[in-house]
Amino acid sequence: MTSAEPAASDVTPAASRPAATRPVLLRVAIPHHYSRGAKATGYGSTRSDQAVHRVLALSRCLGGVLGLARGEVEQMLEVTRPQLLSTGRPSYPATRLAGIQVELHVFVSGDNRLADVLEAFRGRLTLHEVELEDSLHLPRAARDFLLQHEQPADLHCYLEDDLVIHDPLFVDKVSWFLNRTAHQLALMPHRYECTDDPAMPRLYVDGPIAPDFLRRFQTPQPRVATGRFWDGNEVSFDVASNPHSGLFLLSEPQRQRLRGRGVADEGFVGPLETVATYTVLQHMPVVKPSWDCRQFLLVEHAHRSYVAWRDLLLRRGDAAAQGAGERT
Repeated sequence: MTSAEPAASDVTPAASRPAATRPVLLRVAIPHHYSRGAKATGYGSTRSDQAVHRVLALSRCLGGVLGLARGEVEQMLEVTRPQLLSTGRPSYPATRLAGIQVELHVFVSGDNRLADVLEAFRGRLTLHEVELEDSLHLPRAARDFLLQHEQPADLHCYLEDDLVIHDPLFVDKVSWFLNRTAHQLALMPHRYECTDDPAMPRLYVDGPIAPDFLRRFQTPQPRVATGRFWDGNEVSFDVASNPHSGLFLLSEPQRQRLRGRGVADEGFVGPLETVATYTVLQHMPVVKPSWDCRQFLLVEHAHRSYVAWRDLLLRRGDAAAQGAGERT
């Protein structure tokens, strides 16, 4: 399988690195659905429970995407005598991208949306109104928009509406990986939820899935690729034991490949998982950073639903331990 191992000369001082000629264009499509009359369980996009949590999750999702944008030269406000100054080009952190431009698209159907949140971001995103009988088809509309867009972009991202990107180098890392592997592999981040336990603050929610099911699509394999990122740190990658992350990322060559081959609307768990995962899994192996390198690429699941399983399992464990103690 293709290796991401770079030549030794790839890790060089920032000043000697070849400068990129233009900013990277990141095109993002997010399907958004919220209905106050929806059920209280199931997909996060169809749940009505705790509206404030959905508001926070969507706000953080949109803010995280828009926060990825940056310029090589930016503006600084001098407040003593109000005027705009230039920051100059940064030397930290190490990067080879000449800035990032974000093009954000949100897809909605009918009135099933958090309108106040979308209004707060007006002017910073493009809202697409889609007429659908079934809201579970909204992800397809967002995905197909990315795949069929007439204009190219450097990176295409499909993102569920409760995922938060915190890493300012997220685009840098994905771009580095896809280029180093000649666009033959799909890279997914590790997805986590925040717990209420200071000693174990993160719960990674995409652990291994049933081997018999996964083997229909790919066979897990550790350390299929290694490479030294621009900051000098070595990272290894595994063919994922769970390829789902609630998103996908495609370079322009990968997008063109999928356009030519077509994508399925079903085939992996349910309609949302099919769009987020099988869109790419159908055509190329999905890898994630090895578990000991997991912090290389992360995304937060902000509308928490998996931590309830953690709490339940811990209670079961405590009850089992108590029962064993009573029998001794």
